[in-house]
Amino acid sequence: MSASKGDRASAQKRMIRVQEIIHSLEEGKWAKRIRGLVLLLLLGSLGLVYNLNLTQNFTSPEAMDAAQLARNIAEGRGYTTRFIRPLSVDIMRQHGSISDENPRSHLPDISNPPLYPLLLAGWMKVLPFKFEIDLQKVNEFQRYQPEFLIWLFNQALFFAALIQLFRLGERLFDQPVAWCAALLFLGTELYWKFSTSGLPVMLLLVLFLALVKTLVRLEEQGNDGTPQSGGWFAAMALWAGALAGLGGLTRYGFAWVILPVLVYLGCFLGRHRGRTVAMALLGFLLVMTPWLVRNAQLSGNLFGATGLALYGETYSFPGDTLERTLLPSDTPVDGEDEIKVKVTDRVGLWDIGNKLKRNLRDLLVHELPRFSGGWFAVVCLVGLVMPFRSRLLRRLRVFLLMTLVLFGLGQALGRTHLSSPNGTLTELLARSLGQGALVTPVSVVNGENLLAILGPVLFLFGAGLFFSMLDQWRVSLPEMRLAASAGLVVAASLPMGMSFFLPHPAPVADPLYHPARLQYLRSVPVEHGSPQIKQDDLVMSDLPWAVAWYGNQDCVWLTRNVQPAFYTFNDRWPVSAIYFTEITTEQQYTPRMVNAPESNWERFMLAMQIRGDLPDGFPLKAVSNIFSPGQWLFFTAPEEQP
Repeated sequence: MSASKGDRASAQKRMIRVQEIIHSLEEGKWAKRIRGLVLLLLLGSLGLVYNLNLTQNFTSPEAMDAAQLARNIAEGRGYTTRFIRPLSVDIMRQHGSISDENPRSHLPDISNPPLYPLLLAGWMKVLPFKFEIDLQKVNEFQRYQPEFLIWLFNQALFFAALIQLFRLGERLFDQPVAWCAALLFLGTELYWKFSTSGLPVMLLLVLFLALVKTLVRLEEQGNDGTPQSGGWFAAMALWAGALAGLGGLTRYGFAWVILPVLVYLGCFLGRHRGRTVAMALLGFLLVMTPWLVRNAQLSGNLFGATGLALYGETYSFPGDTLERTLLPSDTPVDGEDEIKVKVTDRVGLWDIGNKLKRNLRDLLVHELPRFSGGWFAVVCLVGLVMPFRSRLLRRLRVFLLMTLVLFGLGQALGRTHLSSPNGTLTELLARSLGQGALVTPVSVVNGENLLAILGPVLFLFGAGLFFSMLDQWRVSLPEMRLAASAGLVVAASLPMGMSFFLPHPAPVADPLYHPARLQYLRSVPVEHGSPQIKQDDLVMSDLPWAVAWYGNQDCVWLTRNVQPAFYTFNDRWPVSAIYFTEITTEQQYTPRMVNAPESNWERFMLAMQIRGDLPDGFPLKAVSNIFSPGQWLFFTAPEEQP
């Protein structure tokens, strides 16, 4: 009898345990874990499908530049570069940072902020990057393994930004708005392109979302009567300033955000305004100052060579000519930044004003209406100016509007050839898509696109406006609200969805960026009886970022002209080979170019291709037409070898 009672008791316990497990799977903590796992698998599957079908190897010069910097750091070379800009060399030489005898020995980089390359260098230390390609299997080459691993790093940041956006949406609005904004972000192809471009935009998104969340927490605690110590407000403001500084060390233009941060804290933090403004500024300066001092010591400019971006894309320095320019040092300017004075002598305020007006017009016509990748950007802008009832949203809107204006001005003034839609490089890359794709009016996938950083946060305001309109329509059925929000997400994500049904781009952006061919470049002279190009030899090219990244080779950017710039440079630092690509050989030969007063490389290549002529005294006599009709390599002839 007692045994049967014991059996019934144990059976009851087992039943209770089973019921607890079922409840946990349906509504408890395991239900959340299962939903999270399913969501993670869906996101991973979407990323895998996108990577396999809609990606190419790197096509952005900025991405290759950052990657080669990261490799140098990971290999113990310090913050040095193999992508050598003539202007940067001139700046450091005239400032006394490098010697005329051996300027390429661990040449410091003064063109890039450090945070993103440092993080990539840590990633390279953790994972097994394989930079060398088996040149015996060139025809089988499909993907460059280091770039695939860099994609994974950036897509991890992409998914981190997605989670941040959802949690911020729950805090500012409610779960339906948070889900809608997160799905809109997930379905916007622009951000997927950024995640596979090798650019630091995903890192900037994570930092900006963290900054917005910090400001929201400060405003909530400062105005809802919750007792918080002054130390808490000081620490949070210090963190906000540090986040702005970290963003500035990722992209110098992002540093503008410190001004809206200070205004926000000064206007909306009540009795804590003085403390928070001071601590935010302190945090920003603590993060930024060491790097700015380093730049000043090397170049005399707080932002290095990037500080001269204001003068790029002007009449005197069209396209990429500013960074390729050697400025004469025969008229030194005492007590001032010599290079800057020589640049400003050629670029007047009128030129800068024209640049600002031209770029602002392009920004208003082309970029602002689709700054977040599609038509939903217009809804977001409308939502940003709508009068929400929440005081927190109204105040956050002030911060976002100030940031939008400053980022727009910074993007217009700091615009360079990297975001120009009309260059030969842009046309060649469009051709390499393998789809016959047209060149877009504005190249939006570039590191200079600051407006894209605001997109995810503004998705919240756009989704908030949409649900407010649903409330005005008095849609009472939950199914109707769900159908309407699903329709919005599908309509906004349609461009990305249609990309999967278009012809897919070739995985290698050929002919310009074929990693295996660029690694083979060193061996080309061997086929003509000359020695192989050594890693320490200096190569010059119109594609130096790719030679530095794929070839792991010191490569200087093609000087602005042949005479006198190339000969001046070569006299100081002998060039072992010059590699020309379609960027030069397929240039449009306009009367201005052919009749230019200076000896330019386009005329040099035109004469060589038509008549086989080389200028008297040109040091590299051997010529090889390699890989394609538009690519040429000049090197020392065998009979001239010592």
